Amino acid sequence: MNARYDKDLFEPVPTPDAIEHLRRYLAEAANCRVELIATRNRVSMISVLFRREGYARIRLHEQFLSAPAPVLDALALYLRTRHRCAWAVVAGYARRIRVSAEQPERDARRLQTRGQVHDLREIADEVNTRYFNSRVKCVIGWGARRPRTRRRSRSRSIRYGSWSPSTRTVRVHPLLDDPRVPRAFVAYILFHEMLHAVVPVEERPGRRLDHGVLFRQQESQYPDIEGMRRLSRSLMHVLLD
Repeated sequence: MNARYDKDLFEPVPTPDAIEHLRRYLAEAANCRVELIATRNRVSMISVLFRREGYARIRLHEQFLSAPAPVLDALALYLRTRHRCAWAVVAGYARRIRVSAEQPERDARRLQTRGQVHDLREIADEVNTRYFNSRVKCVIGWGARRPRTRRRSRSRSIRYGSWSPSTRTVRVHPLLDDPRVPRAFVAYILFHEMLHAVVPVEERPGRRLDHGVLFRQQESQYPDIEGMRRLSRSLMHVLLD
């Protein structure tokens, strides 16, 4: 490998120059075309997608810009050979990344649980008691309401809920605070998101699976899971009209 990665050429922040420097290094060392995106994602530290032969798309946390040279050498080796031993070095560094959760925690404390129709705290307590023996400790709240732009109004999908492991926060889409949405469906969404707090992320070469085999197995035990999934599809059209 002839390329050399010199960290002294930039500060460890996601500036365009820093990202481009790392991209060029990886492209030269791996002898392939590289698309590189630096993020501040609090969940996924790195993902690699091989779109076609000789082309890789990488999303990585900005802290990789100051990673030790052996880690970046291993990433380049993985791009070139896809050897698991090389990925193990990269994944090991990714697991050691710690992101600041101070601002998200302040935001989480401001989350509202009581909606106009559904009280998330009340429903979450019932779900926690029934399915998790009250073991799940997390912050619950409605997500922020945003004005629907013309572009957003054409979207035919809704992310009903989200789980943030860094702040242990469950957010529920505010569109579910609607009299047309059954309380039982809100309970299912809370169960799904709270299950993330119990089931670990499944690690695979080049990616992390939030909904791995164990997660799907446990979710399938939820009462009337097929009915909840059908309701998920039908509500999407109702709420987006």
